[in-house]
Amino acid sequence: MRKIAVMIGSDSDLPQCLKGLDVLRLAELRGLVEVLRVETCSLHRNTEGVLDLLWRDDGQHIVDVWIIGAGMANHLTGTCDAYLRYCLGNTTTVVVGVAFDGGLEHPERTEAAKLSISQVPGTQVVWHSGDGEQFVGEDGFCRACKWAVTTPELPTIKQPESKETKTRTLAEALEAAEVAVEAAANKS
Repeated sequence: MRKIAVMIGSDSDLPQCLKGLDVLRLAELRGLVEVLRVETCSLHRNTEGVLDLLWRDDGQHIVDVWIIGAGMANHLTGTCDAYLRYCLGNTTTVVVGVAFDGGLEHPERTEAAKLSISQVPGTQVVWHSGDGEQFVGEDGFCRACKWAVTTPELPTIKQPESKETKTRTLAEALEAAEVAVEAAANKS
């Protein structure tokens, strides 16, 4: 049985989760999935708590799908995915990302949340259904929950290559920047 957990960045996101949580409840009643829990945990205000939660679960290999959503600058989804892959070496848990809607009065918040998921280099986060429609807002969260329940075979996660950390002096950084600017100018 597929084991699903949900993490959202704020209780203010809960109203956008209602329909999707009901999808999960009904799927659980039908014996299709086990919903382990629904966490509210702000990455910006409790980074260690979020990472500790992932670490504890990963050690037991109990979560098949994390549905992770936040609004505004949604760093929660990408950070959780990166931590699972790069720090824990997890290639079994699928992360489904949801961008919560900022409403008509704050469309820039919705756009920021979408870009925070879709523009992460090398991301393996599932952030749209097979029809290409992104998981955004209340309907997107509902579709993400349906995807987590009904997708017969979860995608294969590849262990990504890490990028090395480069420590430079100020002079070395200036030289590297000048070389990069020159290389970019030569391309055009």
